[in-house]
Amino acid sequence: MTMRFLAALAFAVPMFAQNCTFVVTPPSFHITAEATPGLVKVTQTAGSACGNYSATVPIETNWLHITSGPSGVVGDSGVTFTADANPGAVARAGSMVIATQVVTVTQDGLANCTFGITPTSQKFAVGGGDGTFTVQSNCPWKSTTNVDWIALGTGGTSGTPINYKVAANTCVGSRVGTISLDTKLPNPPTLAVTQDGSPNNMSLAPSSATADATANNYRIAVTTGDVCNWSAVPDVNWIQITVGATGTGSGGISYHLLENTTAQRTGSIHVGAVTYTITQQAPAQAAPVLSSVGNAASYNTDAVSPGEIVALFGSNLGPASIVTLQVSNGVVINSLSGTQVLFDGVAAPMVYTLKGQVSAVVPYGVAGKTSTQVQVQYQGAVSNTVTKQVQAATPAIFSLDSTGVGPGAILNEDTSVNSTGNPAARGSVIALYCTGGGVTTPATATDGLVIGVPAPKLTAQPPVAVKVTIGGVNA
Repeated sequence: MTMRFLAALAFAVPMFAQNCTFVVTPPSFHITAEATPGLVKVTQTAGSACGNYSATVPIETNWLHITSGPSGVVGDSGVTFTADANPGAVARAGSMVIATQVVTVTQDGLANCTFGITPTSQKFAVGGGDGTFTVQSNCPWKSTTNVDWIALGTGGTSGTPINYKVAANTCVGSRVGTISLDTKLPNPPTLAVTQDGSPNNMSLAPSSATADATANNYRIAVTTGDVCNWSAVPDVNWIQITVGATGTGSGGISYHLLENTTAQRTGSIHVGAVTYTITQQAPAQAAPVLSSVGNAASYNTDAVSPGEIVALFGSNLGPASIVTLQVSNGVVINSLSGTQVLFDGVAAPMVYTLKGQVSAVVPYGVAGKTSTQVQVQYQGAVSNTVTKQVQAATPAIFSLDSTGVGPGAILNEDTSVNSTGNPAARGSVIALYCTGGGVTTPATATDGLVIGVPAPKLTAQPPVAVKVTIGGVNA
């Protein structure tokens, strides 16, 4: 009897062990289109005698993933899973088999989601500040920014203002950042944040430069914010950047100046919005050299006389291009383009100036002297001294071709130029252009004085008797 009971009990135990019913909670999920985690609890019905269970995902539902508890024990924390974000517009459904139970998961598509952001742009001063925006949406979202100088507040629900903070801009240039909504949709709504820069955010040391005419190398120290990009660009070809054409944050620029062989010049290096001005001086002026002083009509160099127009020859006497006389208040001025002719230190009226030749009128102040000291001064540099004898008169007729020889500068009575083909009629009046007549009586009071037009009646007389001969015959 006892043996039969034990045998029956032994037969009944497996039957009881097979009486196992699992319960999964919840049996189904409905989730949004974004990536979503989930938890399925596993229990057993009363009186069940269940062991371990398993959790699997059919191969066709590859967007669901079991993350923990694929083989668990009844009463543990359950099974966790994640669903990938749905990239499509249409909803989809999948399933998992957990503890022999089928758990269904349906996931929304993106087609019915709408998103908006207000405002879509906002501008800040260089010092930064606080801003807000609101989002209008019927689907989940989160806000992000693509720059580190915009700090976003946490959280945010549709229609509720979201705070953000813009840091101060330490750069010269303005900058642009974006706040966007992570919606899993293409072309998400964005808020463009622009911020002014300021030239005060960069300093250059030195702030400008003056250099001599020689070729040389120089350096500029740049001070600005650590994240600020800049570039250095010269606006003339004689300034050449050798190091530091671009940089980020504080740094330095090295540049080379070509030799200046002409006049003083000015150029700039533009570092962002900041301008660095360079003035390069002209080469040192070579001292003028005076070779000879002669009559401007005949080029005779024996002596000079008061009021004579003289021609002076040498080097570095004046500019490369000729500059002719100028009149101020009825008087020929005594300085042309930085050139002066000095007789015993007195500046003479200037007729013209050129690098190798100048012309002036001998001051009447040399009258009565036996000699005079002649110098040329150009751009502040003074030539050597040439000593010239002084005579009362040094008459000479100007030649037509300015060589000092050949036909003279003579006008016929009808003001036509006298020549072999256009001779003066017998008994007619001719005008001869000459210089070196000396001091008149009475004397002219002012050097370089210009007579009026028409000329006043001439009453002054030359210092010596004047005799004109034509062909050896007294005229």
